[in-house]
Amino acid sequence: MTAPLAEERLTRILDLLARQGTVRTVALTEHLGISGATARRDLDLLAQRGLIRKVHGGAALASQDQRYSDRQQAEQGAKARLAAATVALLRPGQTVYLDAGTTALQVAQALRRTPALTRTLRVVTHAIDVAYELNGECPLYVVGGEVYGSTYSLTGPDALATVERYSYDVFLVGCTSIDPSRGLTNSNLVETHQKSAIMRRAAQSLLIADHSKWGHAGFATFAGLGDVAAWVTDCAPADARAAFGAAGTRVVEADTLASDVT
Repeated sequence: MTAPLAEERLTRILDLLARQGTVRTVALTEHLGISGATARRDLDLLAQRGLIRKVHGGAALASQDQRYSDRQQAEQGAKARLAAATVALLRPGQTVYLDAGTTALQVAQALRRTPALTRTLRVVTHAIDVAYELNGECPLYVVGGEVYGSTYSLTGPDALATVERYSYDVFLVGCTSIDPSRGLTNSNLVETHQKSAIMRRAAQSLLIADHSKWGHAGFATFAGLGDVAAWVTDCAPADARAAFGAAGTRVVEADTLASDVT
């Protein structure tokens, strides 16, 4: 079993990778005060766990292979449909916290298309692109902090301190992946702490994630399947519906709603 000190080092390496995307072995020795051999062993262990990939002279975070612009194109139609279904669940006058990510951006775009509702909402976000999309559309509060480039979001201690000052009617939360046993997971620790803090301050949380997120596990768990009131998705596999149902969580499928209407 790896000693706690070693696990602490691994967490610090992953945090550094989450901020920078890549890191050189020599930089790790200076940053952590460890030998080159120890740094290489730590990177080997993280690579074995599938969390990083080794590159010449260092490592890169495995989950950051896909650029944000590429993720915007993935499942674009599905995200647009579930975004419309998400907006339909909101009620006038609510304080809504909108997470960062490509799905959250689709929700922001759907909100722009429903001005009668949107202008009654108070929206809080730490996502730069979401804030840009909703600027002028409703009372808008942007949480400040350090820019995390992978998702165009603002994170860190300042952001955490801010989100914990307020209360929210609804948190529209995204995730990297959903695992039946590990729950809602994220690819980095930077945003995981922030998601957990917002969930604690929200009256209810709605998971916004398309079907492709099901059946995969990211690095860090931030909630269980039963910690959200509903999973809003485009369509859900049968085993996913069963798992969320057993946890007492409603599944809202945009594709099913659309077929019911037609």
